[in-house]
Amino acid sequence: MGTSNSIFLSGLAVGSFIGVLAHRFSRTAKAKILKKRLHKVMTEIAEHTEEAAETAKEKMLDASRRTAEKFADLTFNVAEKADILKGRVHTAVSEAKK
Repeated sequence: MGTSNSIFLSGLAVGSFIGVLAHRFSRTAKAKILKKRLHKVMTEIAEHTEEAAETAKEKMLDASRRTAEKFADLTFNVAEKADILKGRVHTAVSEAKK
């Protein structure tokens, strides 16, 4: 039990020391400049993401419009062929009655 306590305490000490160093170095002028640059880069990424989302939305709307037009054309063609078939059936029935 003593060994695991000493390992825990050693880990706690090392982690605390690293935390203190990280906090100390994060308050330097270079860290502040880095933070500003990071903020600028993150803002640019967010803007590009919004642009990409808008572009994807436009492409999806265009693709759905083209798909709807193709289905409308196909439906119209099927309706024309059904009318032709209906005419042929009526003609065949009329000739069969004669």
